[in-house]
Amino acid sequence: MKKTNKAVLLSALVFPGAGHIYLKKYLPAIGFIGAFAYLLSVVISELVKQTEKITQKILSGELPLEANAISQALAEQGANNGQQTGFASYALLFIWFFAMYDAYRLAKQVK
Repeated sequence: MKKTNKAVLLSALVFPGAGHIYLKKYLPAIGFIGAFAYLLSVVISELVKQTEKITQKILSGELPLEANAISQALAEQGANNGQQTGFASYALLFIWFFAMYDAYRLAKQVK
């Protein structure tokens, strides 16, 4: 397999920055891994907060333990609190695709 293909696949399928580690470009790898991990933690923490709010409503009896009611409450809460999560999600996608592109670009130069 070509070096370019390996680097891109590592960045695409393992973690953004993994292709850079394969190419021994450690500084960009640390940047991609750090930025992606931080944004991923932001998205996960926001989702956990939203889930905890719904759980508290269920436990207090404010929300019935029915799939339709829970689904509707999650949709309403996501529409109200989705600003930060939405930005972080788009930033995650941007970093992921840029890491793949950059791994491809660097692998072409290394040849």
